[in-house]
Amino acid sequence: MIACHIEPKGQLEPEGEGLWRSTGADPQFRLVRPGGGRLFRFRLTGGWVRLRLDLEPLGSTKLVPLLYVDDGSGFREDGALRLELREEGGIDDLVRLPRRVRGLRLDPLAASGRFHLARASLEPLSGPRAAIEIARRLLARLSEIERRPAALVPRLVRLAVSHPPAALWQKFWDSARPRPASASYAAWIERVERPALPSAEAMRAAIAGFALRPRISIVMPVYDTPEPYLAAALASIRAQSYPDWELCLCDDASSAPHIAPMLARLAAQDPRVRLHSRTKNGGIVAASNDALARATGDWLTLIDHDDTIPPHALYALVAALNADPETDFVYSDEDKITVEGERYEPFFKPDWSPETLEACMYTAHLALYRMDIVGRIGGFRAECEGAQDYDFVLRYTEHAGHVRHVAQVLYHWRAIPGSTALAMDNKGYVVAAAIRALEDRARRTGGLDVVRPTAFAGSFHLRRTLRERPPVSIVIPTAGRDSVVRGQTVDLLAACLASIRATSTYESIEIVAVDNGDLRPATKAALARHGARSVTWERPEFNVAAKMNLGARHATGAVLVFLNDDVEVITPDWIEAMLALLAIPGVGAVGAKLLFETGELQHVGVSVVDATPDHPRRSYPREDPGHFFSSAGNRNYLAVTGACVMVRRADFEAIQGFDEGFAINYNDVDLCLRLRERGLRSVYCAESQLYHYESRNRARTVDPAEHARFRARWAEKIPRDPYYGEWFEALPPTFELDPARF
Repeated sequence: MIACHIEPKGQLEPEGEGLWRSTGADPQFRLVRPGGGRLFRFRLTGGWVRLRLDLEPLGSTKLVPLLYVDDGSGFREDGALRLELREEGGIDDLVRLPRRVRGLRLDPLAASGRFHLARASLEPLSGPRAAIEIARRLLARLSEIERRPAALVPRLVRLAVSHPPAALWQKFWDSARPRPASASYAAWIERVERPALPSAEAMRAAIAGFALRPRISIVMPVYDTPEPYLAAALASIRAQSYPDWELCLCDDASSAPHIAPMLARLAAQDPRVRLHSRTKNGGIVAASNDALARATGDWLTLIDHDDTIPPHALYALVAALNADPETDFVYSDEDKITVEGERYEPFFKPDWSPETLEACMYTAHLALYRMDIVGRIGGFRAECEGAQDYDFVLRYTEHAGHVRHVAQVLYHWRAIPGSTALAMDNKGYVVAAAIRALEDRARRTGGLDVVRPTAFAGSFHLRRTLRERPPVSIVIPTAGRDSVVRGQTVDLLAACLASIRATSTYESIEIVAVDNGDLRPATKAALARHGARSVTWERPEFNVAAKMNLGARHATGAVLVFLNDDVEVITPDWIEAMLALLAIPGVGAVGAKLLFETGELQHVGVSVVDATPDHPRRSYPREDPGHFFSSAGNRNYLAVTGACVMVRRADFEAIQGFDEGFAINYNDVDLCLRLRERGLRSVYCAESQLYHYESRNRARTVDPAEHARFRARWAEKIPRDPYYGEWFEALPPTFELDPARF
């Protein structure tokens, strides 16, 4: 074993023995031999090594450790390896080094933060030792049930039958390799987008066969746009393969001398260009309305004066209209583009998500709007100057019956100094305008309680008035056990009851605990003290779904909340916040934001990829905004966790409650999916926060039989998660491009 000296090389400050603080986005260590010599001369010449680091985050720091290997050509990004932090702490990875090693570099994270790192070691492994270690690690990943011969042997037989020996052997070795360091959007463009781009000939042939050939009115207000960006925006429109468009331009009295002649030349060259020039600057709303007044098309789209669209953008949207002529609103994915023309930060959007739209302007660009609906709602409103597009979409979607998402990147936001593409903080008035738009939205659709921004500019909490305050029954299945919380042994059920009664502000709460008939006297006293009733589960087998159904039958409330006994309320109005969402027509289940005892995220929704449910961004810091505010704001998901889920009794009974065939796992996800079959969607409520004392380090095991049953029911019905992009990492779901593919 080789003990390594940890040598800081940049953007790091020591704070004590083994304590470090990153001061930038690129902190780096070198791993060298003690005494300063070259660690790898005559010691490591390639092959498998076991790398151990006592790396630990401090506070809310999110570590993303990367290992760089210099093979003689320097430290390269494309050769970096992403190391895995163990749940029990530290790093213990197997790494296959190249034949020649000139140096190793460790980057613990790509942001500011505090962490502990004092020891590092490398242990060279022979081929047989490496194989034994890999096999041991593969077995450790399996649950106790999966490791039993009855389950393991058939699994190995299936692998042997389905893979040639050489491929199976390669798969075995590959399983030990650390993941590639980070997914590359450039790689996604090259491997996914580029091969799928239709040729000009194919688009011409398809357009000739379109049953619908609508004219698209492109509204573009212009004001003092830098010449190269305006030229690029106009050129991208003229390069469209779909020809049936008109460009409605309004020059908002620009002072830049190149604007007027450039637009005049364009209007003279192309009869599809309709130009209006204001004599007085009126702002973006006035200019947009003037441009909109010249539109004669069947559909409207909005393009900013410094952004661009790819040549197939309008074609892709019109193809979607032809595929589904009943569509009222269609939107695409988007990304950003630097002043140098480099594309970055893709936004792979969810399918239609009404509650997500009320948390942020997620549909944005590129989108098509039916002109008849536009005429019905009117143009852009001056009181929402700065967030006029958001206000427009909020009003428009109230009249759109059928919404379609085209999962292609069809819009490139130009990130220039001062733009909202670079940062919404650059235009503070935009936030105030968005709040006004959301307040009006709430007044139109149920009554305004409050709209306020989250900690992240661009996302918001909207809450409507509770017109009714129905009795809420909280059903808590419990084993009456103790656990260690904040270093103290506590009676979980008693602590949960005390938290509900002491913290909650909702007045009409009934609590029904479902026990196993063996509650201790002190726990029974806590039930009485907090006005809770108990129901005893008398069957010998363990079945959480059945216990929750039993509790629901004994509850009397019109609204049911199913709650684990290992939770503690954080936000006093947690029930009010969830009720406000449940009251929205079309919402069937609402889940809370759950945090580990450490403050890290435990639950912010549930994704279902390859018929396997999981929690996105599990163990990320509490302050994590998520993927375009997926953690910060309310959001639609396929499901939410049964550790805290609210449903209407009528809806719950209509689907016969939880499926008791899922005795332990997936009963909550299955419930949400069956509600979805009735046209009811699930919502993650970011405002409702509770601690969930599920062990952060507890191995999450699933009975293979329950997983197989879940797959049999849902794999064909849900081939993809409509709220989680197919290019994202699946297990675990992180809302980040899959590094194994890109």
